[in-house]
Amino acid sequence: LTSITDAGEVPFGNGGAGRRAAGGRAGGGGPGGGRWTAEEGRHSIALRDYLVVTRGVDPVALEQARTEHVTQGFGPTAEEEARHQTDFLLSIAYVSFQELATRVSHRNTGKICNDPVADRLLQRVAADENLHMIFYRNMCGAALDLAPDQALEAVADVVENFRMPGQGMPNFRRNGVLMAKHGIYDPRQHLDEVVSPTLRKWRIFERTDFSPVGEQRREQLADYLTKLEAQVLKFEEQRDRLLARAAARGETTNAG
Repeated sequence: LTSITDAGEVPFGNGGAGRRAAGGRAGGGGPGGGRWTAEEGRHSIALRDYLVVTRGVDPVALEQARTEHVTQGFGPTAEEEARHQTDFLLSIAYVSFQELATRVSHRNTGKICNDPVADRLLQRVAADENLHMIFYRNMCGAALDLAPDQALEAVADVVENFRMPGQGMPNFRRNGVLMAKHGIYDPRQHLDEVVSPTLRKWRIFERTDFSPVGEQRREQLADYLTKLEAQVLKFEEQRDRLLARAAARGETTNAG
């Protein structure tokens, strides 16, 4: 359900960052933006049809959750928009990370679902998401070459305030905990498989074209990443303790 709302919401969200990255409206931005919108819609349809046909979820509850979330919409907060003279840079920076995060979560969902049909479906969706990510990552890389300081500000803002499109959906917090517990998408994967490789690709910490203002913002980003690593380690320790306790309870139950 989380995957479906993420896939369907990005291009169509009211004021959504992804919609502006596609050119200011759903299906906008010429053939590229329209194709992206169509493919995200296709992902949502394919995943929803699979769940309905297999009765993996209650179809009525699924549609109610989807409608509620898409009606609510997703986009930058007022504070985030106020920090940027143009939200286009914020938008392409956001989808660069979001598409990769979605690829990771889809691929891991397929691996643990114990259904070869679902696994193949999610592999195909993840392959599309990877192509989307490369497209927007290249756009943001060009923006860094043209306007280094402004693009860095957008990138740093996204990294420091990252939210998935499904965050506003019902029970997202509970679903997020379950995803992290089962290795679908957790803070370590977010840092090591999404944030760090993307920043390396853009050579954020090797570039020499930032002004003193940009250099300062880069230092702030580096400080944030150091704190994020500490948070990830704390999360892993807490998760390991919880899993150990759960295993002990299971062993006790089995012994009884």
